[in-house]
Amino acid sequence: MSDPVLLLKAQWAALRVWMATDAITARLDRPSLLPGWTVAELIAHNGQSFIATELTVDDPHGTPQSLRSYVAHYPAASTEIFDATQALATNLRDDLLGGLDELSERAFAHLDSLAGPVVRGLRGCITREDFVLTRLIEMVVHADDLARSLPEAGPAPLFDRAVALVSDAFARAYAEVTGTPPSYPPGLPWIRLAAGRDPSPDPALPLL
Repeated sequence: MSDPVLLLKAQWAALRVWMATDAITARLDRPSLLPGWTVAELIAHNGQSFIATELTVDDPHGTPQSLRSYVAHYPAASTEIFDATQALATNLRDDLLGGLDELSERAFAHLDSLAGPVVRGLRGCITREDFVLTRLIEMVVHADDLARSLPEAGPAPLFDRAVALVSDAFARAYAEVTGTPPSYPPGLPWIRLAAGRDPSPDPALPLL
């Protein structure tokens, strides 16, 4: 699947089916591997990504920053992100997945309406292509978080192409920071290091 937007939509559709399984829905109150986050909040964070997508606009006069610069804003906003996610999880408590269905439908329709090469998101200007990659990063990283939080649910149904794009995006971000490509093999183990899910002695990590 060469179109990143189609890939993003298809990846969400696969994850949505997986999230509806009893192994996950019966354990929403369980703590996740992210400190302070429950499984429900981890799932609800997908909704925050959809909300951010819907708030993104075309910016024909904007100067896009790199993907690395865009995601580098995340740590400083971590408290804001968690508070918003917790509030969304509370609001959607009676129908978490149904609420995400509505948010995803609106987000994908809005994403399709963005026509220009440069958009302005919550963290500033970025190319539309890189913005889509940030949404795929969110989806892949947090789906892997969920699978590792609930081993009984089995591995997340992540597409090879989605994992490859996210792995490559982190590799390019690493090269931007260090001036050299990473020596780590691509794939989920590298994504976990880059996203700070697994510890590393590398001073350039994590990238998020």
